[in-house]
Amino acid sequence: MALEIASGEPRGYWKYHVPDKKFKQAKAVGKINNEKATLLFDSGAEVSILDIAFARKVGCYVDNSQTLECEGVGESPYTAEGRTRLKITLAGSLVYFFDVWVGPPTGGQDLILGMDFMVPAGIRLDPADGSICLPDEVRIQLAGRRPMYGDKVAQVFLNQHCQIDVGKSAEVTLQRNKSSQQNLWVTRGDRWVPTVTAGSGATRFLLLTNVSDRKLVLHRDLRVAIWLEGDRVPRVPGYISVGSRRYAEWQNLAYQATADGDDEVRPTAGDDGPAVERPQYTMPTAILRRPPGRTAEKTAISKCNQAQNTVEAYACDPVDRWEGPSIGDSRNLQR
Repeated sequence: MALEIASGEPRGYWKYHVPDKKFKQAKAVGKINNEKATLLFDSGAEVSILDIAFARKVGCYVDNSQTLECEGVGESPYTAEGRTRLKITLAGSLVYFFDVWVGPPTGGQDLILGMDFMVPAGIRLDPADGSICLPDEVRIQLAGRRPMYGDKVAQVFLNQHCQIDVGKSAEVTLQRNKSSQQNLWVTRGDRWVPTVTAGSGATRFLLLTNVSDRKLVLHRDLRVAIWLEGDRVPRVPGYISVGSRRYAEWQNLAYQATADGDDEVRPTAGDDGPAVERPQYTMPTAILRRPPGRTAEKTAISKCNQAQNTVEAYACDPVDRWEGPSIGDSRNLQR
């Protein structure tokens, strides 16, 4: 959606003038001091704020010697009075001890986690997938969001780090699809394109070709393809089906970037040439003639008898040759 922003007008100005507009927020369920709580992961907040009502519920000790003026929660600024130390549990096993500010009700969530918590904790938001990515690629589903892919979808990742030279390719083995109804969808990068090749038996490989003019580095766990069931299509843009017109264009890019010069067999350092002697002849520049005085040698002539399917060999002596006029003689031949 395109927004027209006037001079000096912030981008968030329009949301305060649409009270009936619902905005999706990155909320998840966790535990605070072993009590179930609703957590809001706000990438636009600089500090983390705990609802004072929830702090009283779980019996948090609040240090009122510190205060902080905050903006962004509600329409008017307010003051957070006091700090407290919390035990935050995510995904059932990841435990964090963190100091947060305590303020008035935050509007629908028990704790707002800002960038002061998300950056040290190594938390990444993935709105497209509807999840929060924790360290070691542990994911938490956001509240009110369904997963992008179901259980019947298999994703294909790069299993190791690799460096691809200019015009070269890296090979990824494609696991055999469990169902014949599954279709393969592939994606590309800014400097590489995929092509599917067949191997021995039913094995297929995905070649990632470097189409740029410099060396390419691809990291592990890079998503390069997905298997989808039936007529389903990816919810993430950038994926195409194998065999489509766009895939044919990607194939042409891969073929243009590669070269066949390295496929030729290069001679080894210890190659001494052919084992059989090969005489060298000068290139003739005129019709060669027999030297004078040199007798012709006997030649063997084979005659095939087609009726009897036999071959008769005999020798012809130069004395028995035709002694008449040569082919170029203009005299009349008489018997």
